[in-house]
Amino acid sequence: MPQMMPINWLIIFLMCMICLISIMILMNSLLLNLKIKNFKKKIIYKKWKWLW
Repeated sequence: MPQMMPINWLIIFLMCMICLISIMILMNSLLLNLKIKNFKKKIIYKKWKWLW
């Protein structure tokens, strides 16, 4: 069954890539949440400036 090997490796590679992408998205979302928590006051201040 040597013909099945490349397909298996391709599936494994795809799974690894999907896992890496999902981890990257999760990390980015966490970083964004932290930044939003840190800069919430500044954003509110900017919004007030725009409103006034």
